[in-house]
Amino acid sequence: MKFRETAIKALVLIGAVATCLAFTVPATSARSSKPPVFWIDLSGTAQQHPDFVFFSANAGSQVNHLKWTGWGKNRAVGRGHYYVTSPPIPGEKNPEGAARIVVWKPVKCVPDFGNREGKTIHIYKHARMLRPVSGGGRKWIDISAFAGAATCR
Repeated sequence: MKFRETAIKALVLIGAVATCLAFTVPATSARSSKPPVFWIDLSGTAQQHPDFVFFSANAGSQVNHLKWTGWGKNRAVGRGHYYVTSPPIPGEKNPEGAARIVVWKPVKCVPDFGNREGKTIHIYKHARMLRPVSGGGRKWIDISAFAGAATCR
């Protein structure tokens, strides 16, 4: 008799545990993951971790061969090659060399035009670039206006 009571109690306990496990939500769900972050260029093209960033419509400053660390997180750093395609000032040489772009603070954005027009995406609100200058050395400049915020509603 005692064996039967113990067996029934064990089955009820196993059934209760199985029921609890069946109704629990997984610890990691799709909602807890961060949404992708984009860079929106001057033509409205939104892309994740771009390998090329330009700062004018035709000839001018650009950074290519960008390699990013931390893209999609609160802060990301890209390293690439800075150069200028427009003609230099007479008697001077265009600056060229290693560049570093630091972006941070992803925010929601709904672009007015481009390949993500009308869709809610995330872009980085702040961007700074360390680039070479003509007289030698390097200088930090604010490039937040080129990260895509101007295209947002």
